[in-house]
Order: sequence, then C-alpha cells, then structure tokens
Amino acid sequence: MMASEQPLLAFDQRFLDRHAGPIISDLSVALVELVANAWDAYATKVDIVWPTNDGTSRFSIKDNGRGMTAEQFEQRWGVFDYNRVKAEGEYVSPPAELSELAPRRIYGRNGRGRHGGFAFSNPYEITIEAAGEKVTYRVSRGGHRPFNWVVVHREESGGHGVEIRAVEPTRLRLSAADVREVLGTRYLMDPNFQVSVDGQAVTFDDIPQDFVRESFVDIPEVGRARVLMIDSQRADRTTRQHGIAWHVNSRLVGDCGWRGTDYERVLDGRTSEAKRFTFIVFADFLADTDAILPDWSGFQPGNETWKKTQVAVQDKIREEMAAFSSERRLEAKEAVRERYASTVARIAPSARERWNNFVDQVIDTCPGISAEQIDQVAGILVNLEASSSQYSLLARLHGLQPGELDQLDGILAAWSVATAKLALDEIQSRLKLIAELHDKLRDEQADEVRELQPLIERSLWVFGPEFESIEFTSNRGMSEVIRKLLGGTARGSLNRPDFVILPDGSVGLFARPAFDDQHEVIGVAHLVVVELKRPGIAISMEQKNQAWKYVVELQTQGLIDDGTRVTCFVLGSRLSPREGVREEGRTKIIPMTYETFIKRAETRMLNLYARLSEAPFLREAGLNADTFVAEPVPRQGGLGLSA
Repeated sequence: MMASEQPLLAFDQRFLDRHAGPIISDLSVALVELVANAWDAYATKVDIVWPTNDGTSRFSIKDNGRGMTAEQFEQRWGVFDYNRVKAEGEYVSPPAELSELAPRRIYGRNGRGRHGGFAFSNPYEITIEAAGEKVTYRVSRGGHRPFNWVVVHREESGGHGVEIRAVEPTRLRLSAADVREVLGTRYLMDPNFQVSVDGQAVTFDDIPQDFVRESFVDIPEVGRARVLMIDSQRADRTTRQHGIAWHVNSRLVGDCGWRGTDYERVLDGRTSEAKRFTFIVFADFLADTDAILPDWSGFQPGNETWKKTQVAVQDKIREEMAAFSSERRLEAKEAVRERYASTVARIAPSARERWNNFVDQVIDTCPGISAEQIDQVAGILVNLEASSSQYSLLARLHGLQPGELDQLDGILAAWSVATAKLALDEIQSRLKLIAELHDKLRDEQADEVRELQPLIERSLWVFGPEFESIEFTSNRGMSEVIRKLLGGTARGSLNRPDFVILPDGSVGLFARPAFDDQHEVIGVAHLVVVELKRPGIAISMEQKNQAWKYVVELQTQGLIDDGTRVTCFVLGSRLSPREGVREEGRTKIIPMTYETFIKRAETRMLNLYARLSEAPFLREAGLNADTFVAEPVPRQGGLGLSA
C-alpha cells in the first residue's frame, strides 16, 4: 500500500503580518525599506509619487537600478527570508554605463523589505526591466499562501530598473513633506544617490533645523572639514542607514557606516546612537592627496594626512554626540520633573531632594537609558517616597543577582502585584500551617482540643481538592447531638464548643450546605467528620464503628439524610494491621496516621515546604525545613509517630 502524498503546507492569513511586521503596517518604515532596495540594486535615481487622499494620484516608486529578470523575480519573491548576501554577495556592481563607480555595499539581509508594497496597496504591481525584457506582475495577499503573483504584461525593453505601483488608494498618515524629511535623514550620504518625491529632490533643506547640526574641524597643516550631524529622531532597527559618510568633491568615498575605530573613539558602546545618527563629512582637501584609493572604495590606511583627518573628525563627532546627549539629558530632566510635580509637592522636603538628586544621577550616568525608562524609574521612586515602605523595596532589589532580577521581571510580566500577593499569601499561610503540623503532631504535650483541632479545621484542604471549599464550617448543632450521644462532656469542652471531647480524643464536624433551585439552603450536601485519637490508641475496627454511630445518630435526628455525602477521617499515631477504608452508600470512613496526613499536606503543596526552606517568612519563624524532611524519631508517651 502506497503512503498518501503529504499536502502542501498552508499559511494563516496573519503570517505575513507577523513575518514582515512594521514593513507592511508603517508607511515610513515601508518607504525606507523600498528605497533601501533601490540602493541595493545600485540605483542612482529614485522617483517617488506620493498618493493623494482623494485617490486621484496613487503611490509609486521607480528606480534605475540593475533591475531583475523574470527568473530572478520569481526566485527571490518565492523564498522567505531570502539571503541576499549569500545569493548575490555583500557588494553590488554598478550598471554597465556607470562602470567607473566603485561597488556599493548592500543594506538588505533577509529580503523582508520587498513586502513594503503591501503597506500602500493590496494588490500592488511591480514592473521589472533587465536583460532586454520588461515584465509586470500583480502581487496580492493570498488565502492559504502568504501572497500570490500573476504576469500582467510582458514586452521587450533595453532599460533596467524596478517600479512598484499601488493598485488601490492608500490611507495616508504622512504628507509628501513628511516623506522628504524621513528620507533626508537617511539617504543623503551619497551624492550619486538621488531621491525625489513628486518631482522634488530630497535635499538637506528637507531636514528640520532641529534635526541637523553643522560644525567645522580644523586639521593643522591639512585643511578644514565640514561636518553635518543628522538626527533621524528615533533609532532604526539596524545601523545600515547611519554612520559616517565621507564626501570628497561631491563623491562618496567608501561606504556610509561605522568603522571599527569609530566604535572605539566615538560611540563608546551606545548602539542606540549608532542606529540614529548620520554624520556627513565634507573633506574636499583630501582629493589633492594620495589618501583615497584609486577605485574610491576607501582610504589608504597608512596615509598620514588621512590618519590626522580621521582622528580629528572622530574627536569632533564625539564632542557633538556628547553635546547632544547633554541637551537631551536636560530635556529629559525637565520633562520628568514636570510630569511628577504634583506628587513630588506632597512628599517631605528631604525626600524631594533625594528624588531630584536621583533623577539627575540616573540620567547623567546612564546615557543609553530611554526617556520612557527614565520616566518609569522616576515614577517608581516618587511612589516609594510617598509609600510607607520607603526604600526597603529598593534595598531588596539591590540584593538580587542579575538572573534573579530577570526572573522578577518575568513574574511581573505574567502577574499583577495584587494577584501575585494573593497567591503568595495563600502559599505562605499553608506552608506555615504545615510547619505547625510538623511541630504539634510530634509534641506529646499538645492539647488536641486547644491546639490540634483548630489546626485540623484549617487543614481540610489536605484531605483532597473536594475539601477546598470555604463553605465547610464547624457545625455546633451536630456537635451537640454527638455530645449527647456520648453522654455528657469531658475536659475542655467549654473552650471549644464546636468540638466533641472524648475520653480518647476529640471529634470535629464540618458541614457544607445543599441548595435548591432558588438558592435556598435545604440541608447538608457534604459532612466531614474528623476524629483525632490520642497517642497509644491504635485505630482499629472499633474506632471506625464509633464513627459510623455518629452518622446513624445524625440521620436519626434529621440533621443529614440519604443524599448527604459523609466522609469520616479517623487520625492517630498508628493503625492496627490490615485496617483500611470502610465505605457504605454515600458514607466513607478513612483511617489515617498523622505521618500520612503531614505527607499529604506536603504533596498537595508540591513539596514546596522543603524547596522554600530559605524563604524569609520561614527563617523569621525559626523553622528549619531540613528537620522535617528527615524521617521522624519515635517518641514515647505522646504524639510521637511510632511505627
């Protein structure tokens, strides 16, 4: 029998949104990616038509790059996470008519930028020209496939390049001026790469004055360099459109980017700045030296003029970034103080001074911290100043290791403080209860009425999940019936009227009510009887029969009926041989040793008692979990757990 052929894998319609992310949801990100694709194709000219709100003009972007053949298009568009570097190399050569230009280092790495057309239209059309052919495809979002394409037109052509056009109107959030600003902060590093929007070239004039800063560097006996610092206002995903671009006689030397010495002398590890700033250095005086390589792909590393110039420019750029950082820090301080002014006004003057000093120090000493993070830290601090705990929380945080801080962050990401406290309070309460059980059930002097029965009342959850309900409460009426059945009261009964005191122990009765369709109480749904036997008395058939008498008497008195579930637990230090569970109808009598009860408690708490032995609330109580996980030592004459 032949195995059936495996069907092709299908994709959920959300796949492309998650795969491409902001590239198909953010117009500015999509446009930057599409222009980067033109750069990677060694275009020297990119023409963008920006759409209008009325739909009369629709988006298009056209470049004069190397273009693609139909075979190349279908291969590249047919592969997710297309590895451009592996398939085509890290550098691209210019078209034949521009052979005098040096190869260009590409930006693309994973091929996701090609999906930028979907940000403007679904479907969109793409026309490719190369190798004497011009082909137009229509690309649309798919159903079981992320996207599909069909050939719309094919003809002969002697040109090269790519054009992407929107088929549907685009919902606009950016104007043409906004677009020129976005592109101006990223694509003016090479004079041989010109971008225009609606026929208007993108120039330095499109960059707002607040985004660009001009300075000059004098290199003794060499010349004067002009430096433009361009701020893109937000850190991009990568550094690929940023770094230092060297212009000599209106021509780019090498690539725009951060070199190894730039990181050492300029950035000081602050990678957010590396993804945000572009520095264009105009150094025409280097054209008259031997500093430039013949193919203009870079500078001669050993050239003295180049080395002096590079060091001087790097120093200047570092100064400019430090000045920017200083201004940004001042703005951040003012913004934080304004935001929390009303809260700060309510705290004591000494606390106010501490808060202001802290804001200054954290902003000055952490250059890589974002404005949002500064705001969060300052908000936490001012709330701590206003809280009763003050800085005890910070002291605890200071004592945590980095891995523990990561774990705490994970907890707070999954839990709110209120829900975490609720869960931890319950865990703490139950672990403390287990500690008391360990202590009291091994103490021959423990009073089963004043000490053990109250513990058992709080420990019904140990018997199983069906006993977790908070509706189980002590029933004095039933206790009085059992007391009369046994003929009077014994020692200590007035102290705990909920319990029945026996010569050989005590009995507690805990009932959960039954309700009718109108939510009125109509009886008892479940009764739990817990009988504690004193040490030295083995739990045998006689003790189980005693529990059965309680059930019969309660039925006779009309306090429970045949529909009531009754569970009787008879607890003692040991069991007689071959004693097991007795079950008749809806009544079950379960003998159990104290040791088994404790083990059940630990198991139901996932053995956390031993694992959390270092918890502060256990240490403060003077409890040593190691003593409780060890086998108990039999004791004589009391509640020692004998075999």
